Amino acid sequence: MYAVEVKNLSKTYKLYKHPSDRLKEIVLRKSYHEVFQPLKDLSFMLPRGGILGIIGDNGAGKSTLLKLLAGTLLPSSGSVKTHGRVAALLELGAGFHPELSGRENIYLNAMVLGLSEAEIREREADIIAFSELEDFIDRPIKNYSSGMYVRLAFSVAASVDPEILIIDEALSVGDQHFQKKCVNRMMEFKNSGKTILFCSHSMHMVQELCNEALWLKQGEMQAFGATKDVVGAYLSYQELREQGTLSADSDTSVAPSEHSPLTISDWQITDANGALITELHQFSDIRVTLNLRCTSPEPILAHVGVLLLRPDDQMVVVASSKEAGLPPLKLHGKHRIWVDFPRFPLNSGVYRFCALIADEFVLHLFDQVHSPLYAVVSKRPEYGLVWLPHTWHMPDSTTAVEVSSPLLE
Repeated sequence: MYAVEVKNLSKTYKLYKHPSDRLKEIVLRKSYHEVFQPLKDLSFMLPRGGILGIIGDNGAGKSTLLKLLAGTLLPSSGSVKTHGRVAALLELGAGFHPELSGRENIYLNAMVLGLSEAEIREREADIIAFSELEDFIDRPIKNYSSGMYVRLAFSVAASVDPEILIIDEALSVGDQHFQKKCVNRMMEFKNSGKTILFCSHSMHMVQELCNEALWLKQGEMQAFGATKDVVGAYLSYQELREQGTLSADSDTSVAPSEHSPLTISDWQITDANGALITELHQFSDIRVTLNLRCTSPEPILAHVGVLLLRPDDQMVVVASSKEAGLPPLKLHGKHRIWVDFPRFPLNSGVYRFCALIADEFVLHLFDQVHSPLYAVVSKRPEYGLVWLPHTWHMPDSTTAVEVSSPLLE
């Protein structure tokens, strides 16, 4: 059974240069408009319990698609069918009345989402508690900050207990503490078999959360299928853009909060003997040591990662406790961990390390730190970024030549 069925879906707008052009078009029966089509002939089906990540550049049609799925827009052609109660968190403040209080908007928004007044009264206290807006709940929301809008909107949408949850990029507006609460609630939805449609510029979040992905480009489906395949194709496209072949989007990454309960208080990059290094020697052993500090009164589950980056922030190596199959760390107080990189294989170049710590789902970033640039020193000329062991099999020879280490002078 499918939760969402989209068939030949299109949305078209008529754009007029002047307001009077609408009347002239009716009277003179001549076209005075331009056609803008943010979504073109889109078809896909999402099964119950599926989690779909919707990706693409700014202006690709992602928000238009979500509004059509949520029923806040009507299609120009084609059809959208959803099976089950739908709750949507779209652009900031959608469905709120600025003159009403937060409490009054809870009732207004929840009724729009399908709850009865009696159901809202039963859930009102939980909605307010989740939003953490007790001191502001009876004030007009026109006085709310953008983060407070998000808190109230997500709290109402989550309280509806929908079969289908639709989330736009609006969550990126909230503070770090509330983003973590939202991630936890989304994981609860995921584990309970709810259907989720999630739009984000964070490819990491899409890969961790979603089992399928849809890539939109200029209103058309560019790819649909397994998340790793679709995201891989999209990242390849982005790589071309970074090389100057195509125009680039703005950076959408979000820095961790200065008041994170879990931080990397100190870290060192050393050789095998524990001595701090100022340059990386090819085929030497490297150790990265992290000192972690958790100020939360309760233990926090987390994963850690160490990345090696080029100066343009292109990732060269990623080592994470989650990808290694380790269980989440249960952190409380101070902890020290380290990761060893034996026989560092990179050729000459300039790189830097990045260390980060994230929640148990690796969706929420608590803290990250970057090292200065390090030069890799090699004793021989070479080409490329990395040296790999290899074996030569020559014609007219029964002996294979295995090159397990370079010939150093």
